[in-house]
Amino acid sequence: MRYKKIPATASRLPPARGQWKPMTSAWGRARALGPLLALLLAVSLSFWLSPAPQGQPGVDYWGHYARVGPGLGFVVNHDSYGYLAVAEQPGQLLQPQEVRQSRPLYALLGAAAGYPLTAGLRLAGRVGLAPNFWPEVAQFYGFYSGYVLLNALTLLASLLLLRWLWRRITAGRGETWQFYCVAWVLAANPITKTFFWTAHQQMLAFLVPLFCVALAVWLRQRPAPNGSALSCLALVLGLLPLVYGSFVLVWPALAYGLLRPGADADKVGQLVVAPRWPSQLMKIAVSAGLFAVPTLLWVGLLRLHGTTYYNHEAVRYHQLVWLLEARHLPVLAYLKGVASKVLDYLSSFQAMGGWLLLAAGLYAITRWRQPSTGPLVPRSVGPALAWVSGGFGMFFALLGYYPERLTYTLLPLVLCLLAALLPHWPPRYARPAALASAAAWHLYVLLSYGPFS
Repeated sequence: MRYKKIPATASRLPPARGQWKPMTSAWGRARALGPLLALLLAVSLSFWLSPAPQGQPGVDYWGHYARVGPGLGFVVNHDSYGYLAVAEQPGQLLQPQEVRQSRPLYALLGAAAGYPLTAGLRLAGRVGLAPNFWPEVAQFYGFYSGYVLLNALTLLASLLLLRWLWRRITAGRGETWQFYCVAWVLAANPITKTFFWTAHQQMLAFLVPLFCVALAVWLRQRPAPNGSALSCLALVLGLLPLVYGSFVLVWPALAYGLLRPGADADKVGQLVVAPRWPSQLMKIAVSAGLFAVPTLLWVGLLRLHGTTYYNHEAVRYHQLVWLLEARHLPVLAYLKGVASKVLDYLSSFQAMGGWLLLAAGLYAITRWRQPSTGPLVPRSVGPALAWVSGGFGMFFALLGYYPERLTYTLLPLVLCLLAALLPHWPPRYARPAALASAAAWHLYVLLSYGPFS
């Protein structure tokens, strides 16, 4: 049976003053990028003013301080040199125990950005538009700039996804200032401060959860994909874990989007077609297999080259594999070890814990003020946000490695909830409070000593 989606009737009423106005033209969409780019640049450049590290490089912090002017600078993370090396020579990914071997596509992205920038820098030096660096120096600056460009594009993509979700999570009732308050917090945080100006992957920590929520919402808003569309989608999404490990959580978001229970079932004419659970479960199982294909092909390519697949995080930090390594323990000892790890995970929440408490408290107060107005988060987004949040919380709780920076992966999800709650409050109170909170947060992160790795 073929399914046909019933188009929703568009409202002819003009948007209220201060509300988001949809950009229909390409020029309008391009203009909408301007404020986001200005926010991104202003926040990232402001972090050059942060306190410089006082300890010894490589001992008290993992990196060295690069000065760009009097009182201005940033920390170059020591991991940067590993990223630069594989981007300059991608063939290193085939070498045994290469640290970046589990994320080969990110190295290729670094190469795709670094080689053109290096060539442009050398050309600019020859014609007098830039210093005429030695080839090795030009190559370093070219590839390093390529990774910084990737960081900027990743953060911009995160802000765009946040805006896409914000328009849906506020059900069209949100005002522009509300979006920029949460976007400001997303741009100004310890992860951006530490990793924006260095060659690293940590900026993807914001993109992954937002992408997962957007994928789950987008799939639920469309007719169920047929077999060929689902196969292509699962295969393409399966490439993402080869960019960044946390993208493995894209598959649970895909599975959520494929389920069509109850009122979410597809419609044919005016009849609701009951979901066929065996068919849906089969689709989910097939999607899981196809999602794993790109990684399996990469492992197979390494085997053909005579190299054993190496995952640095699993080997050095025992991420997730500690659950298997402890399987020989008695049941009670095993459960005690899991509980100890979970407590370690909870203790890693410091400043991020404040945002979780703020979101929970504001939700409770908003619910108390409006007990009979229906869900505070639209049903088209709320369950997806809860599903992805639970998946990320459980994944990182069981990871077994708990640096504080990993907890900030939950920040975009918390900001989505805050964005849904702001429209329920009078603007004359909510606007100054939200703007003051975002500014205070930025100032706190800016003036804090560290983090540096």
